[in-house]
Amino acid sequence: MPVPPMGLRPGAVEKAPPPLGAIRLEGKGILRQKSRHDPVVTINLDGKPKGSISTGTAFALSEQGVWGTARHVTEGCTDLVVLLNARKGYRVSEVYEHPTADVSILKTAVGARPFQIEEQELSYNAEGFHFGFPRGEPGNVYSQLIGRRIIKTRGVKSSRESVLVWAEKIRQPDHDLSLGGISGGPVLNAQGHLVGVHIAGSVRRGRSYSSLPETVISLLQRIDYFVDADFTQDEALYQVDHLSQTGNILRKRLSVAKVVCMVK
Repeated sequence: MPVPPMGLRPGAVEKAPPPLGAIRLEGKGILRQKSRHDPVVTINLDGKPKGSISTGTAFALSEQGVWGTARHVTEGCTDLVVLLNARKGYRVSEVYEHPTADVSILKTAVGARPFQIEEQELSYNAEGFHFGFPRGEPGNVYSQLIGRRIIKTRGVKSSRESVLVWAEKIRQPDHDLSLGGISGGPVLNAQGHLVGVHIAGSVRRGRSYSSLPETVISLLQRIDYFVDADFTQDEALYQVDHLSQTGNILRKRLSVAKVVCMVK
C-alpha cells in the first residue's frame, strides 16, 4: 500500500507577499526579536482519517532514544514507528506534544547520533540545511534565513506560533512539488547544530518555516528529559557543495529518520 507523505496542506497564504523568487531580508546582523506584530501565515491543518498511514521526519536528540519532530506529525496517531529501514523500526513508547508550538518529543528504546541545539542568537542570511523525507523519499534543502513570521493554524487544531522563515535556494530532488514529509526534520546551521524544526512551506514562493530551537529546549525541560547537549559535529559536512552527501550520511546513521504514523 503506498504511504502518503505527511505534512501541512500546501498553499499557506502569507499577507503582503514579496515578488516571486525575491529574497528580501528584513534586517541586518542579528535577527530581531520575535514580535506579535510579525506578518502572519495562515495554514489549514486537516485531521488524519481512520485507517490512514502517513510519514514524516524525526531527528536524534540522544543516543538513549530521544527524538524531535513536528507536532502535526504525531497528532492523532495510534502507533508511531521510527524506521531503521524499509522493514524494521523502533516503536515509539512515549510522545510529548508542545501545547502551543508545532514540536513533539518521541521516546524509543534506542537512539542515534544526536544534534546539539544551538542556543546562540541567529543572524539574517544565515545558512540553513534541511534534511528529511519529502514525499516519503530522501531529500534535502539549502536555504537562507530571511526573517520571522507567525503561523496561525486552523482546522483540527488552532494555534499561533512564532517561527523562522527561510528562502529556499537548492532542492534535492529539484522539483516544484510539496515538501510534505520533510515536516519534523531538522534545520541545521553551518556548524551542524539544530536551529529549527521544519514545519511548513510555500511551494509557490520557495519558503520554508521552522519552529524555534528554544521551543525544543522548553519542551525537553517541561518533560525533564536529558539530551546529549555537547556532541561534536563534523562541520566540514555542512557546506552547500556537500548537501547531498551530508543528507545521505545523516540518514544512514539515523540522525535523521523517517517516522510512520498509523491511525486505527
